[in-house]
Amino acid sequence: MNKKEDFHPFNLSELEKWMEDYYLDPLSSYLDQITFRIDLYDTEAQIIVEALLTGCASKDVTVSLKEDSVIIKAAKIDDTEAIRRGHPCMRKVKLPFSVVNKMVRAEFANEILEIFINKNEAGPGCNREIIIDL
Repeated sequence: MNKKEDFHPFNLSELEKWMEDYYLDPLSSYLDQITFRIDLYDTEAQIIVEALLTGCASKDVTVSLKEDSVIIKAAKIDDTEAIRRGHPCMRKVKLPFSVVNKMVRAEFANEILEIFINKNEAGPGCNREIIIDL
């Protein structure tokens, strides 16, 4: 076998187990209802964190990385939601690997935030804010 084909930047079975636990965690479902919904996708090249930010404008959304966590903060502008205007909500997605060591980018369109964590490309290795592409 080719050595490049055998290389995995992190343990795939551990990531699969973590994703299973995340989706079966009742707290995740509860937070989806009271703040905003988060979905996770695993592709060959990336982990994608998708947040449904209904009632949020791009200027009111921030994404930051801290060690092994992606932190999403958003201010809802629709006062009919559970979180009233002026009260920001936050979700912290803890991953089974260090995200600060990965190249990360984010896009926001149609009230959906997508955060792309590249499995193969190294990042700067420090806690940081991510600039959101529109």
